[in-house]
Amino acid sequence: GLWPYATSIFDYTRRAMPHYAPKSLNNNEVYSLTAYILYLNGLIDKDHILDKRSILNVSMPGKERSVSAWPETTSK
Repeated sequence: GLWPYATSIFDYTRRAMPHYAPKSLNNNEVYSLTAYILYLNGLIDKDHILDKRSILNVSMPGKERSVSAWPETTSK
């Protein structure tokens, strides 16, 4: 897929799942579902604990193919 960040999967899942009751899952449930999706795609290990910090470290294959409207900036 073209998902450049694991946080995009988390956000989509949080807003759209489950289909019959969108936005009814709590954050821990969404992190668990996101981790399962990432695991099924070979992006994280089975025992990986996903949370608000560790999700930022997941390397997504779609990131290299994505285009950003905002240029990367460096802190000075």
